[in-house]
Amino acid sequence: MALVAGNDVVSDARVLRYIAGLESLGHEVVAVGVSRRGSSSEFTVGTSRVIVEGTTATFRERLGSKWRQVRVVLHFGFRDADEARAARGQVARWHATAATKRGWRRAVLSAISGGGRAWLWAFGARRRPGRDAADEGVNVRDREAQVAHYLAKPGRAPWSTVLPILVRDAARIGPVLDALEPDVVHVQDVFMLGVGAQAVERARRAGRSARLVYDAHEYVRGLAYIPARMVAAYTNLEREFIGRADRVVTVSEPLADLLERDYKLTRRPTVVLNAPMMEEPPPGFRKVREVTGVSAEVPLLVYGGGVNTARGVDTAVWALAELPEAHLVVVTNRVNFVVRSLLELADDLGVADRVHLADYVEPRFVTRYFSDATMGLSTLLRSANHDVAVTNKFCEYLQAGMPIVTSDTPAQARLVSELGLGAVYPAGDAAGLAVAVRSVLADERTLRMRIADDSELRYRFSWLAQVEVLRSFYSELADATDPDEAGRDR
Repeated sequence: MALVAGNDVVSDARVLRYIAGLESLGHEVVAVGVSRRGSSSEFTVGTSRVIVEGTTATFRERLGSKWRQVRVVLHFGFRDADEARAARGQVARWHATAATKRGWRRAVLSAISGGGRAWLWAFGARRRPGRDAADEGVNVRDREAQVAHYLAKPGRAPWSTVLPILVRDAARIGPVLDALEPDVVHVQDVFMLGVGAQAVERARRAGRSARLVYDAHEYVRGLAYIPARMVAAYTNLEREFIGRADRVVTVSEPLADLLERDYKLTRRPTVVLNAPMMEEPPPGFRKVREVTGVSAEVPLLVYGGGVNTARGVDTAVWALAELPEAHLVVVTNRVNFVVRSLLELADDLGVADRVHLADYVEPRFVTRYFSDATMGLSTLLRSANHDVAVTNKFCEYLQAGMPIVTSDTPAQARLVSELGLGAVYPAGDAAGLAVAVRSVLADERTLRMRIADDSELRYRFSWLAQVEVLRSFYSELADATDPDEAGRDR
C-alpha cells in the first residue's frame, strides 16, 4: 500500500497512525510525501519506508506569492472580519520575519511591517475581542457565495492554473508511484488526489489491478480563510477525481454525508475518526503542568494543535481576562506569526504571565502529555469545514480523561452535549468561553468520573476501534479482485 500525502509525512498525525495501523494488520506500507523546501529524503517509520520528494518554487511563483501578501493588506477599508483578520495576520508575519533577518533585509521588513500596522489603524482593521455571532454567520454566507461564483464556471478556477505547485508535485511523485507498483494507492487529503488517480490509471493500462482510495480530511468547499478562488480550485480538483476512487474514507459522519450529497456517490464514505494512538511514555516524561510550571491547584486550559486565524485561539486569550485564576497552554509545533500575535495580545491584555507555549510530543504520548491539565479547548471559528469536523484534539482530550470545552461547531458541540463531556460556547465569543470554562470548573470532578467510568465511550474514540474499521474496509476492497468489481464510488 502506498500512502500518499501532500506534506513531509512526519508532520501528519493521521498518516503516522495509518502507518502503524496498517502495519499491525500485516500490510506492507510505503508512505510517499513532498517537501516544498527542495530537499528529498528517505527513512523509516516503524518498519515502513517513507519517501519524501523535494520540490522548489519558480521565481515567478515566488514573485506572485509576494504580491498576494501585499494585496491582502492594501484595502481602502475592510469589508468584513475575514479580510481584516487576514491583513492583521500578514502584517504580523512580516514583523516576525523581520526579527529573524539582519542588515538591510531586517530594515526593509521592519519598515514594511510598521507601515502595514499604520495602514490597518487608518483603514479599520483594528483587533477586537470576539465577534457578534450574527455577523459571523453573514461573513460565512458571503464567503460561500464567493466560492460558488468561482465554481459556477470551470474556467474561473482551474486547479492546474490556480495551484501550479500541485502540477510540479505530480511531476515528482508520479514516477515514484510508478516505480513502487503498489496494489493500493491511498491518497491522504485532497492535494495528491489527482496524482494518485493518474498513477492508478497508468497501472491499469499496464495490466495491474491497482486500487485508489481517497481519504478526505476536510470539507474542501468549506475551507476557511484562504482565498475563495483557491478554495474553488481545490474543490474542482476533488470534483474531477473523486469519482475515480474505488473507495472514499473521511473523518466524521457529517462530512461523509456532505461528500455523498455533493458528488452523488453511490457508496457512503467510510468514517475513520482522528482518534489517537496511546502508549505509556518513557521514564522521565513530563506532562504539560511540569513543562509550564503551573501548580496542581491552578486551573490549566490546554489547546493542542496547529494555530491559524481560523482556529480561534485568540478567543481563549481574550477569555483569560475574565478568568483571573486560570492559565492557558498552547501546545503547538511551530511559533508562526499567529502564535506571535497571540503573545502580543496576551501582553496587551495583561495576561502574558498566564499564557504558555509547549512543544509537541510524539503522537502516541499526547494523551498522557495532556492528562494533568484541567480541561481541553477546541476554539474553532464557524465555517462549513469546521462545522463538520471531529478533530484530533477532541479525541485526544477525551482519551486523556479531560472535560472538553468546544465552540458551537455543530459536529463537536453535538457530541459534547449529548455525551455529557463538558460545555459549549458561541464561536468567537470570549465572554461565552469564560462562562463555559467556569461551568466545567464547577463540575470537573463529575465530568472526569463520567469519562473514566465509560469504557465503551473511550473505545469508540480510540485508534484501536479505527483499526478494526480499516480491517473490514481493506478486506472488502481486497475481495473485489477485478478493478471493475471494486465498485467505484460514482
